Amino acid sequence: MTNTHDHYHPYRFPRIAQALTDSASRPRVGPAANEAAVTGYEGMQSLEFNARLYDYRLLIQARKAWFDHGRQIVDMSAILAPLAGATDISISELPPLRIPEAFYVHFGKEAEIYAADGAHFVDGVYFVHSRQQDQPGYQFIIVCGCDGLSVEKLDAGELLRIQTTIAVGFASATQTFRASSERLSGDALVCNDDLIEAIVQRLELSLAYTANVGQPMDIEKEVHLARAAPIGPRH
Repeated sequence: MTNTHDHYHPYRFPRIAQALTDSASRPRVGPAANEAAVTGYEGMQSLEFNARLYDYRLLIQARKAWFDHGRQIVDMSAILAPLAGATDISISELPPLRIPEAFYVHFGKEAEIYAADGAHFVDGVYFVHSRQQDQPGYQFIIVCGCDGLSVEKLDAGELLRIQTTIAVGFASATQTFRASSERLSGDALVCNDDLIEAIVQRLELSLAYTANVGQPMDIEKEVHLARAAPIGPRH
């Protein structure tokens, strides 16, 4: 049975994951069998498979952190829908924003942020507090939805591509969020300069809504939307 919250990526994700597991476990026959034996996925070379599998594991970990920390969803769809197509969304300069340990920002299809293929739209972004090279900050993963998706008819390779049409970044506590967004990895469909600019503008607005000024001060759990961020601890 389809979950009533299926329009949110964290709830839709398990259904596609199960379809992917089922498809990958089915025996391969015919001309594609030899290639599939290398990666387990039809039509996918090992280099692409390994890269997507790595991203898939990151996404699984992010969703688990979201689940373990209260399954918080910041639903921005009603706010972003009137801004569909806008190319200059700006906010006032704000002090460092204190944000939760893990949460999901939902843009939804209403925001109309489409990739170049016209089928994938940016669904939302996971944020998880973590460390990278011993620097505190937030790993963030931009995820997509896809129009006309019927998972039952897709093979494992297609399902893996759908699950990993993502971009992964890290927002350091000592840099602005915009600076962090310049170093993304993932699917080229998402890591597109024009698309990322549209996403970042909406994410800055979303983070301003997400911030909680009442949270205890913790310089490791904040993001900076100003043009400059402090270097090192602040007093």
